[in-house]
Amino acid sequence: MNEDRPAVKYDIRGLTKPEIMGYIRGALTVDGERLRFEMSGYEAETGACVLNNLKVLNKFAHLGIYDYHKMLTIDFYKGSGDIMAIDWRGICTLECIGGYGTIEIIYKVLEMTVLTGTSNRRRS
Repeated sequence: MNEDRPAVKYDIRGLTKPEIMGYIRGALTVDGERLRFEMSGYEAETGACVLNNLKVLNKFAHLGIYDYHKMLTIDFYKGSGDIMAIDWRGICTLECIGGYGTIEIIYKVLEMTVLTGTSNRRRS
């Protein structure tokens, strides 16, 4: 996927879980290397983990993951993590993702957003 152009809107709602997991795996593979979340929470340079993790999460922005909540964030520390989302009504959801790998975490984000079947913010 070309980083300079926005990705084409893609609808995963009709796919099975294994098909979605395969899609995630493919989207995270760039030039033969797989992007992964940095889950340690430790960094040599301030902000490096956050920038890496946003890069991974933003690979799925074209699916509309940011259209379902006012705020969506992932935080890691010592291998454990949380997904926190605040919806349009101000209701906060916190999902523990300790023990999950990058692909499972992205799938969990998709379950909380695109795969919910709830309404999203209209952007066009």
